Amino acid sequence: MTAATTPSKSGKLSLIIAIAVFTAALVILLMTAGLGNATQTPEARVPVAVSTGTVKIQSGFETPINVFGLIESPRATSLSFDMAGQVNTLLVEEGDVVSKGDVLARQDIQRLNARKRELQASLERANADLELASVNSERTTSLVEKKLESAQRLDETKASLNVAKAQVSEMQAALESLNVEIEKTTLISPFDGVVNRRFFDEGSVVSAGTPVFGITGIENYQARFAVPADVVDQFDLNEPVLVSVGDIDVAGTVTQRLPVRNVQTRTIDILVTLNSNERVRPGDMAILSGFRSHSETGSWLPVNALSNGLRGLWRVFVLSNEQNATLEARVVEVVYTDGNNAFVRGALKDGEVYVSEGTHKLAPGQMVSIPSQHQAGAR
Repeated sequence: MTAATTPSKSGKLSLIIAIAVFTAALVILLMTAGLGNATQTPEARVPVAVSTGTVKIQSGFETPINVFGLIESPRATSLSFDMAGQVNTLLVEEGDVVSKGDVLARQDIQRLNARKRELQASLERANADLELASVNSERTTSLVEKKLESAQRLDETKASLNVAKAQVSEMQAALESLNVEIEKTTLISPFDGVVNRRFFDEGSVVSAGTPVFGITGIENYQARFAVPADVVDQFDLNEPVLVSVGDIDVAGTVTQRLPVRNVQTRTIDILVTLNSNERVRPGDMAILSGFRSHSETGSWLPVNALSNGLRGLWRVFVLSNEQNATLEARVVEVVYTDGNNAFVRGALKDGEVYVSEGTHKLAPGQMVSIPSQHQAGAR
């Protein structure tokens, strides 16, 4: 039992000695590192080279805005017949260019022609009755003058003559009305344009007022924009502007600025007449560029000059001086950014030199140096 105990005590002793040696070596290593740092003075540290810029405080700034609108034709309509009937002729197709007065479609007019023949026959009978009444009136007048017929008979014949005249006038008016209806069975283009829709084919029976064709004018198109009220004064009447449609820019002129405000959007519509219809179509989305003025006082800085601060704010490093400079952190608020630059306000002064990039690697109080080219630029 004594032999078994001896090796165990020997192992524990070796372990204790090893731990003591390791601890002593660690203490010596830490002391050596501490002494090395203690002997290095702040003046001996190498300043970090940084690029800089100069703070320029301004009392306001402008931000770009895009106003979206649609291309439309100044004249567009849906053509329909005035009366119900069967369409038996369509003379144009979608995409055809038409001129004012061109015939586009016709309705079947067999029934109207039958009515016209009836009215013509009635008119002929009314004319015959009028002729007879006229002869009777003349004969009765002669007899009354010869004292062979009473005055009452003369009055009766004159009344019959007036009735016959009225019947003729009535038939003539009915016939004129029917001719107008027959004319309305022909659909005519009201202006020069392009057929953009055809809603029916031959043989279709349409009711009065049902669209048959859609026509778009071929004059220069216009773009309608709903502009916010605070920027609408930028777009004066007859002012030339550029309108973006897809990947192209189209020149135009502001021709209308409507005097009413949209109740729902609180915007004001303006109309821009394009100089050319090339490569644009009604219904295309258009963009009109403008700007919005802001009254905040601050400075434009590159986004790379900002680093995360506390409570959602940002910080900017400024230099205490340009020779053996140390960094000071200034808290700022970002008012606006376009992705590359930011307009900030906060504890910055006009003319101060700030670090323009690499701020995530720096800390307050750190010594930095400015390369000669950056010094020249900062001044």
